[in-house]
Amino acid sequence: MPRKKRSLAGVVRAAEEVLRKNRVDHVFVGAVSVIVFGEPRTTRDVDVLARIPESKAGRIALDFRRRGFFASEYDLSSAIRERAHCSIEDRRGPLRIDLAPASDPTARRALRTRAAVRWRGITIPVSAPEHTVVMKLKFGSPQDVEDALGILAEQGNRLDFAGMWAFARSQRVATGLEMLLQRVKAQTKD
Repeated sequence: MPRKKRSLAGVVRAAEEVLRKNRVDHVFVGAVSVIVFGEPRTTRDVDVLARIPESKAGRIALDFRRRGFFASEYDLSSAIRERAHCSIEDRRGPLRIDLAPASDPTARRALRTRAAVRWRGITIPVSAPEHTVVMKLKFGSPQDVEDALGILAEQGNRLDFAGMWAFARSQRVATGLEMLLQRVKAQTKD
């Protein structure tokens, strides 16, 4: 009998178990952060920023394989050396984990400002909503802008606006943030 298709929460749980077991400093970003802090949406990948020592690549790949993922020690080691991302495909469904190195200043900031969030029965480190909003504006696709808008609308006054404005200025997206905040304000008046 074929194994049941794994849900998004199941993929997140597997990634968290492997990375925590191997004591890897990491943070879930992208769609997971949007879902946790904003509005529900669909996704095909679980984005994770991580500081993985190359010496742990073999063990991490093995632990992912034991949980039903296609994971290559060679690919993971190469990605670590090249500071590139590595995709780990779920054999039980269409989802994948995209592990990326936390090597640039924005990734290190995501690690530094992450929040521990209880989601679907597991506590996971998630990119702070302020960080996610700014990075979504920086990437700038229509979906990214809608994701940022959803977080701003959902989180409201719980956000650290001073920190978010400072980060937005450093990423050159302060004008975009201002426009989104005006949209949120207009929507709440309706």
